Amino acid sequence: MIGTTADGYNEVRCADLVAVRPIVFLAFGQSIASNANERAYRPTHAAYTIDRGRCYEARDPMLGADGLGGSMWSFLADALPVDAMPYTAFVTIGVGGSSIAQWDVGGSLNPRLTSAVQATRNAGFEFSYVLWHQGSADRGSTVEAYQTRFRSMIRSVAPYGLLPGSAPGQTKVLIAVHTRCGSEQDMTLAMAQRGLVDPPNGFFAGADTDTLGPSVRFDGCHLATSGQMMAADLWRQRIESAAAYPSPR
Repeated sequence: MIGTTADGYNEVRCADLVAVRPIVFLAFGQSIASNANERAYRPTHAAYTIDRGRCYEARDPMLGADGLGGSMWSFLADALPVDAMPYTAFVTIGVGGSSIAQWDVGGSLNPRLTSAVQATRNAGFEFSYVLWHQGSADRGSTVEAYQTRFRSMIRSVAPYGLLPGSAPGQTKVLIAVHTRCGSEQDMTLAMAQRGLVDPPNGFFAGADTDTLGPSVRFDGCHLATSGQMMAADLWRQRIESAAAYPSPR
């Protein structure tokens, strides 16, 4: 450990973390993917965050994402199989209320995405998984509009070494179904998200948190502690499924 920040995050040497070859996740989207959930949690397993090319022991609020509460990702770190993934690292850059247009090329958050990918790779890491958890800000979107934005957003990070299904990292992108926030499911938007799944080209189904009802949401939208745990387990199932799918040679 290098030291502790004023906010209480324990910094570690990135070179030491690179040496143990952690499974690296880029996790982003809107508030459900940031620190807007109920419980701030510290993983018990060997989990880390990478923020602007510097490395820290993971805890909520996750560095890099907005909000001051809890995330799904700290719970996910403990839900993942420790035998297959003894070390995990998360790059979390979610922003509450963000639309897919903001993350797309020309949007206000696209530089946040590209700089996070570039800084992480410059620190010596390769991404294993991208966890995209966004949608309710785009309720009312057409299937074509949402999917076009998503594909353009993914292409924007290809120059920085993140190209799904390709070397060097052979990254797998998991796409959540997320359309509910104090409202009923937007079936068209959910169809758009499910329609992006294309395993041979590196795109997989992510957690379907539309299945999580109001009883596990503390404000009708964001996750209570029980919801955080349930969402983490949904992500675990989908990550294990994607991991079992053969990467292209």
